[in-house]
Amino acid sequence: MMIYTMVLHGIEKVDFPKRIGKRPDELIRRLCKLNPVERLGNKKNGIIDIKKHKWFQGFNWEGLRCHKLLSPLRRQLKGPMDHSHFDIFPPDTEDPPDELSGWDKEF
Repeated sequence: MMIYTMVLHGIEKVDFPKRIGKRPDELIRRLCKLNPVERLGNKKNGIIDIKKHKWFQGFNWEGLRCHKLLSPLRRQLKGPMDHSHFDIFPPDTEDPPDELSGWDKEF
């Protein structure tokens, strides 16, 4: 109920951690306005307003469009089957329950 109440109050009542910083905080708030007409990217200049936001300053939009951006995460791999950078979970011991809601009857 507490989360529901916070959602009803809107993004303006959310306290972001200080480590997030001013620029991303402001970007998130402008993207999540309650009234869609007030949202960043939904005004006269459209997505250009988002691209010009200070948080994206220096971002290579053309590289993104052309699929030419390099990943900021560079990991050394020991081979094509190296999975050392993934978390290890125990195998499932139970079979999942059958899904009997009938939602896919018309498929």
